[in-house]
Amino acid sequence: MNLSRKFDRIAIALSAICIVHCLGVTLFVSLLPLAVVAFGGHFHGLMLWLLVPTSAIGFFFGYREHKRALIVLSGLGAVGLISYATLVGHGQWEEWVEAVVTSLSGFMLVGAHWLNFQEVRRVHVHVHH
Repeated sequence: MNLSRKFDRIAIALSAICIVHCLGVTLFVSLLPLAVVAFGGHFHGLMLWLLVPTSAIGFFFGYREHKRALIVLSGLGAVGLISYATLVGHGQWEEWVEAVVTSLSGFMLVGAHWLNFQEVRRVHVHVHH
């Protein structure tokens, strides 16, 4: 498995975690206090710290394979929105606004990684067979 596919899978998983957190699914919400204690109360910052480099690496290696800049730009735009909501919106916006912006940008990021993953697979299959 090439590096792009690995990082896309990791980034999709991290984005899904962000979405689940922001939508407040009951199981995750019940475990959230343990995560906050484990991460010293900085869950959003930790997720951002993991999400940004993982996404950047996944899109970098994906672009090397498929050369589709629009996929990369949409993913980086989603990362930018998530980052903005985490760094600026958290504590300054109304909670519902932050949740909507973060959730929508999370869905955008998952979609961009999914397209990146599919394009790498498509190019890889067509080039090597």
